[in-house]
Amino acid sequence: MGGHLYVCDQCGERHYRYNSCRNRHCPLCQNTQKEQWIEARKQQFVNCHYYHLVFTLPHELNELCLAYPRQLYSLLMKCAWQTINAFGWNHKYLGAQIGAGMVLHTWGSNLSFHPHVHCIVPGGGISLHGKWKTAKGNGKFLFPVKALSKMFKNLFIAQLNDFFEQQGLDDTENLCLNILAKKWVVYAKPPFGGNEGLIGYLARYTHNIAISNHRIIAFDDQKVSFHYKDYRHANQTKVMSLSNHEFVRRLSLHFLPKGFCRIRHYGFLSSVWKNRVFPDAPKIKNINWVDFWKSKGLDVNKCPTCKKGTLVYQATIDPVRGPPVYTYTPLKSLAAS
Repeated sequence: MGGHLYVCDQCGERHYRYNSCRNRHCPLCQNTQKEQWIEARKQQFVNCHYYHLVFTLPHELNELCLAYPRQLYSLLMKCAWQTINAFGWNHKYLGAQIGAGMVLHTWGSNLSFHPHVHCIVPGGGISLHGKWKTAKGNGKFLFPVKALSKMFKNLFIAQLNDFFEQQGLDDTENLCLNILAKKWVVYAKPPFGGNEGLIGYLARYTHNIAISNHRIIAFDDQKVSFHYKDYRHANQTKVMSLSNHEFVRRLSLHFLPKGFCRIRHYGFLSSVWKNRVFPDAPKIKNINWVDFWKSKGLDVNKCPTCKKGTLVYQATIDPVRGPPVYTYTPLKSLAAS
């Protein structure tokens, strides 16, 4: 994609800065987009507790998700929102229009295939009279997770059967029996302490990819080694080594369909509502990113080698080719292997 060459005026070290490819699966090109997204979200905070819910599909549906990713991922997010919205309008818990921000994830720490959606939900909503109502959990919980799990399961299976009929899929009886017998669990974390904590937490999920460069510790012609967290053993950090073929296979499982929106906002956090709910929110101005990163303790003009000199522009590097052409092939063979 081309870039620029800089030389330190103290140690003479050469540094290359390449232009962003702007691909959402790139491990290097997401920091600026992430900060822009967070700045926009700062204008839409409500002074209340925020809750974190996670809706997960059972692994029996993994092969189907790989064969029909756009449809199944959309169905996952749709059913998660329908579940939250139904409980929001229930006067036993709230009785108002609730909101939610959702982020789709498809991976585990070891690059395994694990479709789930993270939901950040304000602990209240807007009543039919236009007044704010606080959820009745007294800041301890939002909605009961067992009831959430049951409704989510019923909604998803009902709409999944409709999808089977639309696609003309007949050999799904065993799959339906397996997922009906499965216990579906909606995970709920305690409420966040404040908006600053929420911002920091959102930053981990909004523009992440399956693996970033800092987790890769070694690679050669045969294998790749990287850090991962073992969630079944107290989140211990361990090292996993995979053959190059297996590493690329696992990574490719998490490439989303072209144009698929993995970050969505519902209820009073959606674009339809936000002008009414947040009429005084200022528009995001152009940001001087040199000053922005300096405020976070990173001087982008300082030499990262000697830590003393200043980087001086020397030359522009022309791109040697355009971005790769996107092609989509169903990943049935990957799921089978």
